[in-house]
Amino acid sequence: MKKILAAAVLAALSVGSANAALSFSNAEQTTEISQTGFLDLFDANLGTLTGVTLTLTGSETTTITLTNNAAQSANVRANGTVDLFFSSNLAGLTFASPLISLSATTGFVSLTPGVPQSFGPLTDTDTIALTPLASLFSVSGGGQFSITCESLSGIGLTGGGGNVAASQTTTAGCGASIVYDYTPTTQRVPEPASMALVGLGMMGLAAIRRRK
Repeated sequence: MKKILAAAVLAALSVGSANAALSFSNAEQTTEISQTGFLDLFDANLGTLTGVTLTLTGSETTTITLTNNAAQSANVRANGTVDLFFSSNLAGLTFASPLISLSATTGFVSLTPGVPQSFGPLTDTDTIALTPLASLFSVSGGGQFSITCESLSGIGLTGGGGNVAASQTTTAGCGASIVYDYTPTTQRVPEPASMALVGLGMMGLAAIRRRK
């Protein structure tokens, strides 16, 4: 991570500005989930932080099983939903609840009486980009902060008149990435005349040493 940041800073010294990006991605796990990842803070010694883009992602994969307990066929639609709630240990960084809502649907299907039918895997993903206050992320010496996501999952049914039983197997995961926009600290380059004087002085010292 730090090498990526360092490379971006070296590039910044030649062009006057740069972006440094860091990210993490957690594999999907059986819901309900509680996943945490870490991102680097911006090292204020590298320059002046001018903007932050924090991108959060979420995904779900679900298989839904429906059983029609009525005597006649039924047209039903089932939605497997996952709401993701995000939090952070960085003071001042807060998120709406839930921040990402996912939904994977069977569409309308015809169910034969008494015969369980499975649908899936059904998937959904979503991404949201935030622009939080830059000053929250600028720390002398850098460091890290955490982002945690937790899920609430469930099934919604349309049709069936209350005679359809539903179950689901669901996994979900989350991730995040951050981009820092900043102007790097530049060191003052000596003027040509000053460099010439330094060169002449060194030549004079060399001549004195030869005479001795």
